[in-house]
Amino acid sequence: MQDIDSPLILDVRPHNHYLSGHLPGAVHFNLLDGPDLWHELPPKNIPLHLCVLKEQAETAIQLLNQHRYEVVKVTTHEELAKLELNTGVGSNRSWRGNPLLEHHADLLKCTIDSDLEKPLALDIGCGSGRDSILLAQLGFRVIAIDNQAKALDRLKTSAEHWNVSVSTLLMDCKNQLEDTIEFITQQQPALIMQSRFLYRPLLDVYKEYLPVHSKVAIHTFLEGAADFGSPKNPNFLLKNNELAERFANWSILLDQVHTLDDGRPLSLFVAQKVSF
Repeated sequence: MQDIDSPLILDVRPHNHYLSGHLPGAVHFNLLDGPDLWHELPPKNIPLHLCVLKEQAETAIQLLNQHRYEVVKVTTHEELAKLELNTGVGSNRSWRGNPLLEHHADLLKCTIDSDLEKPLALDIGCGSGRDSILLAQLGFRVIAIDNQAKALDRLKTSAEHWNVSVSTLLMDCKNQLEDTIEFITQQQPALIMQSRFLYRPLLDVYKEYLPVHSKVAIHTFLEGAADFGSPKNPNFLLKNNELAERFANWSILLDQVHTLDDGRPLSLFVAQKVSF
Protein backbone atom coordinates (compact mmCIF):
# COMPACT_ATOMS: atom_id res chain seq x y z
CA MET A 1 0.00 0.00 0.00
CA GLN A 2 1.19 3.52 -0.79
CA ASP A 3 2.84 5.19 2.23
CA ILE A 4 0.65 8.14 3.21
CA ASP A 5 3.82 10.17 3.90
CA SER A 6 5.29 9.38 0.48
CA PRO A 7 3.79 11.23 -2.50
CA LEU A 8 2.34 9.13 -5.29
CA ILE A 9 3.85 10.09 -8.64
CA LEU A 10 0.83 10.76 -10.86
CA ASP A 11 1.63 11.33 -14.53
CA VAL A 12 -1.30 13.06 -16.24
CA ARG A 13 0.41 13.83 -19.53
CA PRO A 14 -0.95 12.29 -22.76
CA HIS A 15 -0.23 8.56 -22.87
CA ASN A 16 2.29 8.84 -25.70
CA HIS A 17 4.42 11.16 -23.55
CA TYR A 18 4.20 8.72 -20.64
CA LEU A 19 5.31 5.85 -22.89
CA SER A 20 8.25 7.89 -24.18
CA GLY A 21 9.56 8.55 -20.68
CA HIS A 22 8.25 8.67 -17.11
CA LEU A 23 9.64 8.74 -13.61
CA PRO A 24 10.28 5.35 -11.99
CA GLY A 25 7.18 4.33 -10.07
CA ALA A 26 4.93 6.82 -11.85
CA VAL A 27 1.28 5.93 -12.42
CA HIS A 28 -0.37 7.19 -15.58
CA PHE A 29 -3.84 8.68 -15.20
CA ASN A 30 -5.82 10.25 -18.03
CA LEU A 31 -7.05 13.19 -15.98
CA LEU A 32 -8.07 15.86 -18.44
CA ASP A 33 -9.59 14.15 -21.46
CA GLY A 34 -10.20 10.56 -20.44
CA PRO A 35 -13.11 8.57 -19.00
CA ASP A 36 -14.38 8.82 -15.44
CA LEU A 37 -11.87 6.60 -13.61
CA TRP A 38 -11.51 8.47 -10.33
CA HIS A 39 -11.93 5.16 -8.51
CA GLU A 40 -8.44 4.26 -9.75
CA LEU A 41 -6.85 7.02 -7.69
CA PRO A 42 -5.53 6.35 -4.17
CA PRO A 43 -7.16 7.44 -0.90
CA LYS A 44 -7.33 11.21 -0.54
CA ASN A 45 -4.87 11.26 2.38
CA ILE A 46 -2.03 10.33 0.03
CA PRO A 47 -0.19 13.40 -1.36
CA LEU A 48 0.51 13.63 -5.08
CA HIS A 49 3.62 14.43 -7.10
CA LEU A 50 2.17 15.61 -10.40
CA CYS A 51 3.88 15.16 -13.78
CA VAL A 52 2.09 17.34 -16.29
CA LEU A 53 2.38 19.45 -19.41
CA LYS A 54 3.27 22.98 -18.36
CA GLU A 55 0.23 24.52 -20.06
CA GLN A 56 -2.11 22.06 -18.32
CA ALA A 57 -0.63 22.26 -14.82
CA GLU A 58 -2.98 24.86 -13.38
CA THR A 59 -6.11 23.09 -14.68
CA ALA A 60 -4.89 19.70 -13.44
CA ILE A 61 -4.11 21.01 -9.95
CA GLN A 62 -7.48 22.73 -9.68
CA LEU A 63 -9.30 19.56 -10.74
CA LEU A 64 -7.42 17.42 -8.23
CA ASN A 65 -8.01 19.96 -5.48
CA GLN A 66 -11.73 19.92 -6.27
CA HIS A 67 -11.63 16.17 -5.57
CA ARG A 68 -9.78 16.89 -2.30
CA TYR A 69 -6.34 15.69 -3.39
CA GLU A 70 -3.25 17.59 -2.28
CA VAL A 71 -0.56 18.21 -4.89
CA VAL A 72 2.75 18.66 -3.07
CA LYS A 73 5.11 18.69 -6.05
CA VAL A 74 4.84 19.44 -9.77
CA THR A 75 7.28 18.35 -12.47
CA THR A 76 6.58 19.64 -15.95
CA HIS A 77 7.14 17.80 -19.21
CA GLU A 78 10.11 20.05 -19.95
CA GLU A 79 11.69 19.27 -16.58
CA LEU A 80 11.17 15.54 -17.07
CA ALA A 81 13.14 15.70 -20.31
CA LYS A 82 16.28 16.48 -18.27
CA LEU A 83 15.89 13.47 -15.95
CA GLU A 84 16.60 9.74 -16.17
CA LEU A 85 13.30 8.13 -17.11
CA ASN A 86 11.72 4.74 -17.66
CA THR A 87 10.01 4.01 -20.96
CA GLY A 88 7.13 1.84 -22.10
CA VAL A 89 3.98 0.71 -20.36
CA GLY A 90 4.25 0.73 -16.59
CA SER A 91 2.54 -1.81 -14.34
CA ASN A 92 2.25 0.55 -11.38
CA ARG A 93 -1.20 1.21 -9.97
CA SER A 94 -2.35 3.72 -7.40
CA TRP A 95 -5.33 1.67 -6.21
CA ARG A 96 -5.62 -1.49 -4.19
CA GLY A 97 -8.06 -4.36 -4.18
CA ASN A 98 -9.37 -5.91 -1.02
CA PRO A 99 -6.77 -7.54 1.27
CA LEU A 100 -7.86 -11.05 0.30
CA LEU A 101 -6.45 -10.35 -3.16
CA GLU A 102 -3.53 -8.18 -2.12
CA HIS A 103 -2.22 -10.41 0.68
CA HIS A 104 -3.89 -13.84 0.45
CA ALA A 105 -4.04 -14.48 -3.28
CA ASP A 106 -2.32 -17.83 -2.78
CA LEU A 107 -5.45 -19.12 -1.07
CA LEU A 108 -7.53 -18.13 -4.08
CA LYS A 109 -5.17 -19.16 -6.85
CA CYS A 110 -5.05 -22.74 -5.61
CA THR A 111 -8.62 -23.14 -6.84
CA ILE A 112 -7.16 -23.34 -10.32
CA ASP A 113 -7.48 -26.94 -11.50
CA SER A 114 -4.68 -28.15 -13.76
CA ASP A 115 -7.32 -29.41 -16.21
CA LEU A 116 -8.92 -25.98 -16.49
CA GLU A 117 -7.10 -23.24 -18.35
CA LYS A 118 -9.10 -20.49 -16.69
CA PRO A 119 -11.48 -21.34 -13.84
CA LEU A 120 -14.42 -19.04 -13.31
CA ALA A 121 -14.68 -16.41 -10.58
CA LEU A 122 -17.88 -14.47 -9.91
CA ASP A 123 -17.37 -11.03 -8.35
CA ILE A 124 -20.71 -10.45 -6.61
CA GLY A 125 -21.55 -6.77 -6.06
CA CYS A 126 -18.40 -5.80 -7.94
CA GLY A 127 -18.90 -2.02 -7.96
CA SER A 128 -16.28 -0.37 -10.19
CA GLY A 129 -14.42 -3.65 -10.35
CA ARG A 130 -11.00 -3.32 -8.76
CA ASP A 131 -11.24 -6.88 -7.48
CA SER A 132 -12.44 -8.11 -10.86
CA ILE A 133 -9.31 -6.68 -12.50
CA LEU A 134 -7.05 -8.39 -9.97
CA LEU A 135 -8.89 -11.70 -10.30
CA ALA A 136 -8.36 -11.57 -14.06
CA GLN A 137 -4.67 -10.85 -13.50
CA LEU A 138 -4.49 -13.92 -11.25
CA GLY A 139 -5.65 -16.08 -14.14
CA PHE A 140 -9.37 -16.39 -13.55
CA ARG A 141 -12.11 -16.03 -16.11
CA VAL A 142 -14.16 -13.33 -14.41
CA ILE A 143 -17.82 -12.41 -14.53
CA ALA A 144 -18.44 -9.20 -12.60
CA ILE A 145 -22.00 -8.76 -11.32
CA ASP A 146 -23.60 -5.56 -10.09
CA ASN A 147 -26.96 -3.78 -10.16
CA GLN A 148 -25.45 -0.45 -11.29
CA ALA A 149 -24.91 -0.06 -15.03
CA LYS A 150 -22.57 2.93 -14.60
CA ALA A 151 -20.30 0.92 -12.33
CA LEU A 152 -20.09 -1.85 -14.91
CA ASP A 153 -19.30 0.71 -17.63
CA ARG A 154 -16.39 2.00 -15.52
CA LEU A 155 -15.22 -1.56 -15.03
CA LYS A 156 -15.20 -2.19 -18.78
CA THR A 157 -13.02 0.89 -19.27
CA SER A 158 -10.67 -0.18 -16.48
CA ALA A 159 -10.38 -3.70 -17.87
CA GLU A 160 -9.41 -2.28 -21.25
CA HIS A 161 -6.86 0.00 -19.58
CA TRP A 162 -5.29 -2.93 -17.69
CA ASN A 163 -5.49 -5.21 -20.73
CA VAL A 164 -7.55 -7.94 -19.08
CA SER A 165 -10.77 -9.64 -20.06
CA VAL A 166 -13.71 -9.28 -17.67
CA SER A 167 -17.31 -10.10 -18.55
CA THR A 168 -20.04 -8.07 -16.87
CA LEU A 169 -23.60 -8.91 -15.90
CA LEU A 170 -26.21 -6.37 -14.81
CA MET A 171 -28.18 -8.21 -12.13
CA ASP A 172 -29.52 -7.38 -8.68
CA CYS A 173 -28.55 -10.47 -6.69
CA LYS A 174 -30.66 -9.31 -3.76
CA ASN A 175 -33.91 -8.77 -5.65
CA GLN A 176 -33.25 -11.41 -8.31
CA LEU A 177 -32.29 -14.26 -6.02
CA GLU A 178 -33.86 -16.99 -8.17
CA ASP A 179 -32.01 -15.67 -11.23
CA THR A 180 -28.81 -15.66 -9.19
CA ILE A 181 -29.36 -19.28 -8.16
CA GLU A 182 -29.99 -20.29 -11.76
CA PHE A 183 -26.88 -18.43 -12.94
CA ILE A 184 -24.64 -20.01 -10.29
CA THR A 185 -26.05 -23.45 -11.07
CA GLN A 186 -25.37 -22.97 -14.78
CA GLN A 187 -21.91 -21.45 -14.45
CA GLN A 188 -20.51 -23.65 -11.63
CA PRO A 189 -17.85 -21.11 -10.56
CA ALA A 190 -14.61 -22.06 -8.85
CA LEU A 191 -14.65 -18.91 -6.73
CA ILE A 192 -17.15 -16.41 -5.35
CA MET A 193 -15.67 -13.04 -4.40
CA GLN A 194 -17.92 -10.82 -2.27
CA SER A 195 -16.46 -7.57 -0.97
CA ARG A 196 -18.23 -4.90 1.12
CA PHE A 197 -21.61 -6.35 0.25
CA LEU A 198 -23.85 -8.49 2.43
CA TYR A 199 -27.16 -10.17 1.74
CA ARG A 200 -27.43 -13.16 4.01
CA PRO A 201 -29.65 -15.35 1.80
CA LEU A 202 -26.77 -15.41 -0.69
CA LEU A 203 -24.63 -17.20 1.88
CA ASP A 204 -27.17 -20.02 1.94
CA VAL A 205 -27.18 -20.04 -1.86
CA TYR A 206 -23.41 -20.51 -1.93
CA LYS A 207 -23.61 -23.38 0.54
CA GLU A 208 -26.28 -25.21 -1.42
CA TYR A 209 -25.52 -24.54 -5.06
CA LEU A 210 -21.76 -24.12 -5.42
CA PRO A 211 -19.88 -27.19 -6.68
CA VAL A 212 -17.55 -29.21 -4.48
CA HIS A 213 -14.02 -27.73 -4.25
CA SER A 214 -15.25 -24.22 -5.03
CA LYS A 215 -14.39 -21.38 -2.65
CA VAL A 216 -16.01 -18.30 -1.19
CA ALA A 217 -13.93 -15.23 -0.33
CA ILE A 218 -15.81 -12.68 1.76
CA HIS A 219 -14.53 -9.28 2.85
CA THR A 220 -17.30 -7.23 4.40
CA PHE A 221 -18.07 -5.18 7.49
CA LEU A 222 -18.43 -6.71 10.94
CA GLU A 223 -20.88 -5.49 13.58
CA GLY A 224 -18.24 -3.35 15.35
CA ALA A 225 -18.06 -1.06 12.31
CA ALA A 226 -21.18 0.77 13.45
CA ASP A 227 -19.21 2.23 16.37
CA PHE A 228 -16.94 4.11 13.95
CA GLY A 229 -19.14 4.95 10.99
CA SER A 230 -21.25 3.31 8.31
CA PRO A 231 -22.87 0.94 7.72
CA LYS A 232 -25.05 0.93 10.81
CA ASN A 233 -27.90 -1.24 9.55
CA PRO A 234 -27.47 -4.72 11.13
CA ASN A 235 -28.56 -6.27 7.83
CA PHE A 236 -25.28 -5.07 6.34
CA LEU A 237 -23.05 -6.11 9.25
CA LEU A 238 -21.73 -9.59 9.93
CA LYS A 239 -21.80 -10.82 13.49
CA ASN A 240 -18.51 -11.96 14.97
CA ASN A 241 -17.84 -15.60 14.00
CA GLU A 242 -20.97 -15.64 11.83
CA LEU A 243 -19.17 -16.83 8.71
CA ALA A 244 -17.30 -19.58 10.56
CA GLU A 245 -20.59 -20.83 11.98
CA ARG A 246 -22.45 -20.66 8.67
CA PHE A 247 -19.68 -22.49 6.81
CA ALA A 248 -18.81 -24.88 9.65
CA ASN A 249 -19.01 -27.92 7.38
CA TRP A 250 -16.64 -26.37 4.84
CA SER A 251 -12.86 -26.24 5.08
CA ILE A 252 -12.09 -22.79 6.51
CA LEU A 253 -8.81 -21.56 5.04
CA LEU A 254 -8.78 -18.06 6.51
CA ASP A 255 -10.85 -16.37 9.20
CA GLN A 256 -9.33 -13.08 10.33
CA VAL A 257 -10.33 -9.48 10.95
CA HIS A 258 -9.05 -6.59 8.85
CA THR A 259 -9.32 -3.17 10.52
CA LEU A 260 -9.44 0.00 8.45
CA ASP A 261 -7.53 3.12 9.49
CA ASP A 262 -10.80 4.59 10.77
CA GLY A 263 -11.33 1.63 13.10
CA ARG A 264 -14.02 -0.25 11.17
CA PRO A 265 -13.49 -4.03 11.15
CA LEU A 266 -14.08 -6.25 8.13
CA SER A 267 -13.96 -9.99 7.63
CA LEU A 268 -11.11 -11.75 5.88
CA PHE A 269 -12.72 -15.10 5.18
CA VAL A 270 -11.97 -17.88 2.71
CA ALA A 271 -13.63 -21.29 2.82
CA GLN A 272 -13.75 -24.27 0.48
CA LYS A 273 -16.65 -26.64 -0.06
CA VAL A 274 -15.47 -30.18 0.65
CA SER A 275 -18.72 -32.14 0.16
CA PHE A 276 -22.42 -31.81 -0.56
